[in-house]
Amino acid sequence: MLVVFALTVVFAVIFLRMGSVPGSSEWVQNSRSNAAVFWALPGFFGWLGVQTVSLTFPLALSLGTTRRTFVVGTVLSHVAISLYVTAMLLVLLGIELATGHWFFDIYMTDVWILGAGDPFQLAVTSFLATLAVLSVGGAFAAAWVRFGALGPTALAAVLVLALGLIAILVIPFAADVQPWWAALATGIAIVLAFLGQYALLRRASVR
Repeated sequence: MLVVFALTVVFAVIFLRMGSVPGSSEWVQNSRSNAAVFWALPGFFGWLGVQTVSLTFPLALSLGTTRRTFVVGTVLSHVAISLYVTAMLLVLLGIELATGHWFFDIYMTDVWILGAGDPFQLAVTSFLATLAVLSVGGAFAAAWVRFGALGPTALAAVLVLALGLIAILVIPFAADVQPWWAALATGIAIVLAFLGQYALLRRASVR
């Protein structure tokens, strides 16, 4: 978050030097298009989702944990992390709005992709996005534990094909797309990732 803030400040200074006026409609429009805070997190949380399964599964089973209990515990830990991220972003949004956008019209959390200052939309977006990335990372790790290096490759191929087919089906309805469609699709993806994780780990050998 500190790196994202620093980069946002750098770009704001660049816009200022180019003649943009802080607080103007053009400044606000361009600043709210900054999605850095949204894209900065998936890499880290995807890696974390992989670790929560690949590194802890052998240890958990060696301590007597059942596979079902392990998956449930992993799900709960992912939910807890997602709630933490959501709370953190809500606090940052509150500070940003209370200080007039960090005292210099700096837009980091008050951006379009997070609801443009709407706390509810930010909470839903950040929670579902974080949980989805963690869940998919866990599913890929489960595929690796079950099938080795071939598992994640095969899973990635299936996902690419599935997403391609979904895109083909959805494109004709692009004009009718509503925000809740994305939330629903993300929720379905999370559930499928959890189910896939359990299905893969049921017969996985402990490495």
